[in-house]
Amino acid sequence: MLVLLALVNWADKAVLGLVAVPLMADLGIGPGKYGMLASAIYFLFSLSAVGAGFLANSRSVKWLLLGMVALWSVCQFSIWLAPTFGVILISRILLGLGEGPSAGLSFHAAGKWFRDHERNVPVALQNVGSFGGIAVAAPGLTWVISNHDWHWAFFTVGIAGLAWMAIWFFVGKEGPFSGASKAAATESVFDSVARVPYRHLLLSRTFIGAAAVGLAAYWALAIVSAWLPAYLRQAQGYTAEHASNIVMSVSLTAILFLVTQAFATQAMMKRGVSTRIARGFMASGSVAIAGVFIMLGESIAPGPAQTVVLCIGFGLGLVTFTTSAVLISEFVPVLQRGAVLGIYVATITLSGVICPSVFGWIVEAAGPDAYGYKMALLVSGALVLSGGLTGLALVNPPREAARIALLLRNAA
Repeated sequence: MLVLLALVNWADKAVLGLVAVPLMADLGIGPGKYGMLASAIYFLFSLSAVGAGFLANSRSVKWLLLGMVALWSVCQFSIWLAPTFGVILISRILLGLGEGPSAGLSFHAAGKWFRDHERNVPVALQNVGSFGGIAVAAPGLTWVISNHDWHWAFFTVGIAGLAWMAIWFFVGKEGPFSGASKAAATESVFDSVARVPYRHLLLSRTFIGAAAVGLAAYWALAIVSAWLPAYLRQAQGYTAEHASNIVMSVSLTAILFLVTQAFATQAMMKRGVSTRIARGFMASGSVAIAGVFIMLGESIAPGPAQTVVLCIGFGLGLVTFTTSAVLISEFVPVLQRGAVLGIYVATITLSGVICPSVFGWIVEAAGPDAYGYKMALLVSGALVLSGGLTGLALVNPPREAARIALLLRNAA
């Protein structure tokens, strides 16, 4: 159910990018105003991610997720009923209020069902759901847009949210490793009822490095969901169907990297490889390489070679959403994990606030369209590369785990 939640979540996010061209034409707006609509989902995103994260420390994740998806669906139906600029802007802001906690709460919920060395694959599968949402939404919603009208795409994702709620009401439960039982407390000092001051967690080098890597990866993801379809159509000359197929290919590439990374990380850890390499270097190095490929993609002519390079550039770095969430869980006590993961999500999704608008401003200011898109992608690739390099320098989960474990034992 958490994997399906991620699928619905990212279909909700991707729908605006898929309707970008007809939406701008019907509403009579340019790239700058469209960028504002794309950024609007993140205006309250960080605030709600942090707030729900602290609530998750003491409240049932089942009911928090249920209320969150109810808000999503209402927002999508409002756009379907009244597809005007003002309604879309307000609805996207409220949609972000509901979707902000999704990733943090989902990772926290999954963490309650698995021990630390078992978490790589479950969290990776949730991220598979995220990019599966984009992969499914790209061709599916493009068909809806082509055969009906663009605002019916919002109706479709709203129905998907209601269907998920109906099932989750009956099957959603809390896991055994929640710090609420003696059995859980015997597993690890991090699964006990002990806590440490948040400054020791949030100001650690590893958390700062993971946040830098996540900011960079989310910048790339914001481009995929908000601007990649428009870039492919307006700057590269692809048809709507061809562009949606490339977006789907990016998502499938991300899924391939996610699954490969999860099993590779787990195999390395079983052989005694440090999580600094198996998790930290995996996340940071992938993002750094992705930045290089994003910049390279703009220099290649449209065709299969460019598609491969764009798939690697926008797909490879997204493995950090698995590895960073798991490595943060490695050194954060369970009763504080919901809040810290919420703060992590709130931090990295700031890219979602900034990226779509900045990308649109660059496109509009640099014109003509093809040159503007080129400059926007080059700037974006450089930012992604710098985030990966920062993570390589700072992330060291075993060091943080040893430090926090000592604090927990002293507190006990």
